[in-house]
Amino acid sequence: MGDSTPGAGTDESEDETNRLLAEFSREDLARHLALFYREPATQLSAASTFIRYGLHLGRRCFYLTDANTRDAIKAALRDAGVDVTQRMAAGDLTIRDASEVYLDSGFNPEEMIATLESAVEESIEMGYEGFWVAGENTWCFHTEASFDHILDFEAEFDATCPDYPVTALCQYDIDRFGEESTAKALWTHEQIIYRSTICENPYYLTPDAYQSEADSQLNAKLMLEQTHDLARSRRQVTQREQRLDVVSRILRHNIRNDLNVVRTNLELIEEENSLTETDSKRLETAIEHVNDVFEIADKARAVQQTLDHLRVETLALDETLARAVDRAEAAVPGATISIDGESETTVVADSNLDDAVVELLTAILDNQEEQPSVSLTCSTPAEGTLRLDIQAPDALFPASDRAALERGSETQLEHGRGLGLWLANWIIENGHGTLAFPAEGPQLRIELNRVAN
Repeated sequence: MGDSTPGAGTDESEDETNRLLAEFSREDLARHLALFYREPATQLSAASTFIRYGLHLGRRCFYLTDANTRDAIKAALRDAGVDVTQRMAAGDLTIRDASEVYLDSGFNPEEMIATLESAVEESIEMGYEGFWVAGENTWCFHTEASFDHILDFEAEFDATCPDYPVTALCQYDIDRFGEESTAKALWTHEQIIYRSTICENPYYLTPDAYQSEADSQLNAKLMLEQTHDLARSRRQVTQREQRLDVVSRILRHNIRNDLNVVRTNLELIEEENSLTETDSKRLETAIEHVNDVFEIADKARAVQQTLDHLRVETLALDETLARAVDRAEAAVPGATISIDGESETTVVADSNLDDAVVELLTAILDNQEEQPSVSLTCSTPAEGTLRLDIQAPDALFPASDRAALERGSETQLEHGRGLGLWLANWIIENGHGTLAFPAEGPQLRIELNRVAN
């Protein structure tokens, strides 16, 4: 295990923070998470993003520091967009030494859990939605208790925390804890954060299972079986991706080249004066269908190029929509596109969001015969949510395209617009947003994660 994410530049750090922030907003978080890291920069980025999101949700947040100084934590939180001075003055955020909380009276698991319970109850009485705590677990090295004894405390916390509105993030430096202790720590955390990704933990044991007398045999068997299953699954995914890549290359290259030969010869035949009217119509139909396949092939190539460069980041929505509108109006001369509502905001989305909007707009406009028009309306129905409603005078997409998208399976493509709709959906989903056709209200709705101002 390790943080082998390439590079440590500012842009890559921002990408990781944005991706993790989007995952926090999308995932149904467990009450007890663990962060595994090797690089301090990885730790600070993930932990500060966790605290930022807790504050965003209206939780009272505690950070228990040990390996890092308080000043280092404050700086990391500021880099993550937290107004540390204001939040601490308001009581929303507290930064304390972990040893003061856990070890002032010696290592006492019951007392430690009681301390956390009191903090949760106090937070609720103060009007907060709940309590979030991020702790640097290197405090473990300041006690004579064995690591197994400390994990008993983790399991006991797991047994207690479902009854309280608390979310905890334990932080493990893999190099300092070692492979064996890191593996053991996996048993007591339902979800983990690793390489800026929230993962469901296949090695998690419920408190009862962890505390059972036969847990050593159970753990070994569980880890071996799950490792075997995961290896087989990864192998199958790799094989499937290789096969799909071969099929994609054949469709985009070989077939396209052969079709080009077919179309050239059909066009030469079309120039002949000896054709009957019936033959001319048949030839026209054949060329039209060949052109449709060309359109799909070209769109498939564009889709592949876009999917190879997906990346989540923060985007200025008004600038993104302006670019998309300019491109759509250039592609469909005479089209009218309006933007209304709260577009001056920042969203966490895929960097190709403007491509997704262009695909939707051009498909909608191409579907209209006279005076094509479409309206975009931005709203913020809830904190952290941006809603983009799209309306047009006519039906936006054929029923078959809508049905395929809603059930998540492909249908026969008659033109490239259907593939463009899929591309738009994949781009929006990659940024942890949603694209839907509401039964009532607007014809098409996009929801994205919004960064609070």
